[in-house]
Amino acid sequence: MVDPLLCSLSQCIIDEIKFPDGTIQRDLLGGGGVYATYGMRLWFPSQEAQRIGYAFHAGYDFPIHILQNMLALNISLTQIWHSNLPSIRGLNTFKTTDQRIFAYLTPPIGTVPADLPSSYLNAKVFHFICSANWAIQHVKEILRLRDKKLPLPKFVWEPIPDYISKENMQSCIEAMKMVDVLSPNHEEAAALLGLITDEEDERFLTDEMLIFMADKFLAYPIGPQGNGCVIIRASYKGCIVATKEKKEIIPAYWTKLKDGGMNPHVVDVTGAGNSFCGGFMAGLLKSNFDIFEAALYGSVSASFIVEQLGTPRIFIDELGNERWNTGDSPQVRLNKLRQRVKEKLKETLKVKLKERIQEKLKQRGKNGIEDDESGGIIKDDIKNLDQKEVFDKESIGDSMSPAD
Repeated sequence: MVDPLLCSLSQCIIDEIKFPDGTIQRDLLGGGGVYATYGMRLWFPSQEAQRIGYAFHAGYDFPIHILQNMLALNISLTQIWHSNLPSIRGLNTFKTTDQRIFAYLTPPIGTVPADLPSSYLNAKVFHFICSANWAIQHVKEILRLRDKKLPLPKFVWEPIPDYISKENMQSCIEAMKMVDVLSPNHEEAAALLGLITDEEDERFLTDEMLIFMADKFLAYPIGPQGNGCVIIRASYKGCIVATKEKKEIIPAYWTKLKDGGMNPHVVDVTGAGNSFCGGFMAGLLKSNFDIFEAALYGSVSASFIVEQLGTPRIFIDELGNERWNTGDSPQVRLNKLRQRVKEKLKETLKVKLKERIQEKLKQRGKNGIEDDESGGIIKDDIKNLDQKEVFDKESIGDSMSPAD
């Protein structure tokens, strides 16, 4: 047995899904904590899966097949059973493929730090989905209960949708001071900032608006030392990861088709944002707490969640390797996504360099300077941009990113 390094405090919910055509699917494993845990588990093979800790409440009617699925993950799992209460159940009603309304069908039972075994309390990264007041309480209680000799953990907070409004921004600001990562989705971010109060608006998925909203949050301290980050999850667009020093837009693994249609790999987006946070947490450990690299892990985790109703399928292939769903492995997808980000960065730098060179040419013209010699060299530079070492991310450092 090994002690967990990652832990989610959020709920396990038995989901019903009602689709736009009126059909209903029942008894699916769901809940933000479950999806976050799956997002973590994708990055840990079975022999290392105990590094993930999860505690959940179960009522007298908790489905046995769902319990079996959770036990099969081989994580550090704590079950809190209630013989006199029903299991937590919720209804997800989809108005469109990627727009849903959630409602509890039974009273929720929140997991709190006191529910966790002592080994879970000493984890390196914690995740919770809750109001600002609960986020503050969770942080204080974890710090009170954990081993004081250990370094401080990282806290990843998703504000709950029911809590999201401009009126609650002040309490959100107080909670932001205590967590290391704030992660609303684009609609929630807009609502908190008082930019939107109605249904989804595509305006909030543009690069410019994501950067604008990230800057608004960064105007307040995030983290105990003010060096935390905001990650705004933006549906098929991906997410923006932002600190005071740097902003970068990380693409979703499954994006929309070139004609604007829905990607056929995307079947059900329930839990995609939660699994992103779980993958991000795993990525923090595997990247030595590089938040931008960790976000790539998050995007890959979300890609497995959206491919089917409910949680992804795990199986052992003919070589004895653990596999998820029927596609590429998480590591293969991670490598592909890294390459896409690198190509996007290269194209962004090309555009910026061309703009700067063109501006220099204009200035030479205004100053009456002939450009037959120096201008020709600049034009040759434009022609040979692909060969320039400047596009190697290692050589340019963090001075620019796709969001700059």
